[in-house]
Parts: sequence; C-alpha cells; structure tokens
Amino acid sequence: MREYHLYRTKFIKPVQLPLFFKNKSPMELFLESIQDRPEYTLSSGSEWHLGNIKMLDEFSGSFAVGRTTKTTVEKFDKETGDFVDELDDSGPYTIVVFDSQIGLLGIARKSKLAPNASSIARRIKDLLLTTKVAISSGVGIRVDVIPDPEGFLDKLRDAYAIKKFRATFTGPNPIDADELFQKPLSVYAQNIGASSGTLEVVGEALNEEVAESVAKSTAATGNTASARVVPKSGAKAKNIRMKGDAVVVAVDDDATRAQILRQMRTEYMRVRG
Repeated sequence: MREYHLYRTKFIKPVQLPLFFKNKSPMELFLESIQDRPEYTLSSGSEWHLGNIKMLDEFSGSFAVGRTTKTTVEKFDKETGDFVDELDDSGPYTIVVFDSQIGLLGIARKSKLAPNASSIARRIKDLLLTTKVAISSGVGIRVDVIPDPEGFLDKLRDAYAIKKFRATFTGPNPIDADELFQKPLSVYAQNIGASSGTLEVVGEALNEEVAESVAKSTAATGNTASARVVPKSGAKAKNIRMKGDAVVVAVDDDATRAQILRQMRTEYMRVRG
C-alpha cells in the first residue's frame, strides 16, 4: 500500500496585480507554475526539482518532486579485486497527484526523500515560489495540510454548549469556500493586504450546525479551527482543536493515477461535507 497525504495549494493574488500581468485564475497559475519545471538549490548543496508532469485531462494529473545530491556509493572493483567508495548522484523522488480546479494535492509519503509529507509540501511551496509566473505576478503561495475534522466535529456535536469558536482564513483562492465564513473573510484579507487571519466568536451557546459547517469548510480549505466547549451540564469548559494530521488516502502500489485521484476526491468531499 502507498499513502497519499492531502494538501491544498493556494495562489493568493494581491489586491493590485502588476500593470502588464494578465489576470489569471488560481488553476491557470498552478498549471503554468508546474509547467515551468522549477528547481532550486539549498545551502547544503542538494537541489530540489519538479518534473515528470503527466496530465490526465485538462486540469488534473501528476508530477514528481525530488532532490539530487552527491552521495558515497560502496562498490566492488572486479579488476582490482578491491572494495571502493565512489561519489555518485542520488535522486530520490516521490509522486504528487493533483486536481488544479480546487488546488488539491495528494503527496505520496516517501521516507527516503523526507521524514514526512509536510516536509515535502514545504519544498513544493518553495519550488512554486521560484517560478516565473509567481515572481512576475507577485502572488502569495501556500501549500496547507487538509486536516481530518471528524474527531473535532464529534466533540462539537457531543458538547452540552459551545462557548467559543475560532477559525483561520487566508486570501481568496478556494473555489468552494462557504458563503458564510471563508469566502467573505478571504476577500476581506485580500483587501486589507493580509495573508491570513483568525476570527473568534464568543457566546453562551453558539449554534452547533453553523459551527460544524464552518469547521468542515475550514478543514477543506486547508485552514484550522478550535473551540471552547462544555462537555456536559455542570462540567467545566475545555478547549478542543482540529488536529493538523493530514487526511490520508491509502492505495495499492499498482493503482493508476486516475484511481488515486478518484479516491482523493472522495475523501476531500467527505471532509467538505
């Protein structure tokens, strides 16, 4: 089995784009960025690359992301009969499946490349920031984990009362943000020039259905939420939060890109509700 961890890419456009830059959708910005096949070098000398782009249709497909570095390889020299150490290029990489319409990424976890998927996500963000379209447009780029909200939602539903609810938001990007919370606040963030923000509401008994709806949208858009709840009548209030562990899609090693993408979308819609 192979695990694909779900993340959300966001191309957040500034209020004022550069004078001669054509206004493009986040989907167009994403596709142009990966077609640029970006690469950059770390201070350690290793180089990160994005390549092997394969499209399934006009807006979804996969690419590879990995690093190249010099490594010592132990070999046996048949001519001399001796074991020798030789410098050689090492290029571990992993596969990322994407749906650019909603900025959905499935990052295949690979310990040889990085200790966890979040480390790979940071490198993907760094690669995208080096592209010509990112530099020329001045857009902000985020690659945020899509946390599984079920545990958090169960605690909200079971609570006697919700006293406080807090959720984060970013600038405009996700096309399926909810009309009540994420969409208007993302526009507000853009107009005031903020990259992200937090809204907190307090009351004696906040509406559970609204809190649940906002929590789902918050998770699906790669943001986070927390609350202060009274578990049962007469009990003390306690803080709960949506954990940052990514939604994981487990597939067979021989699964096709189309099958992986289909399962990714199913899991995403479960989170989105």
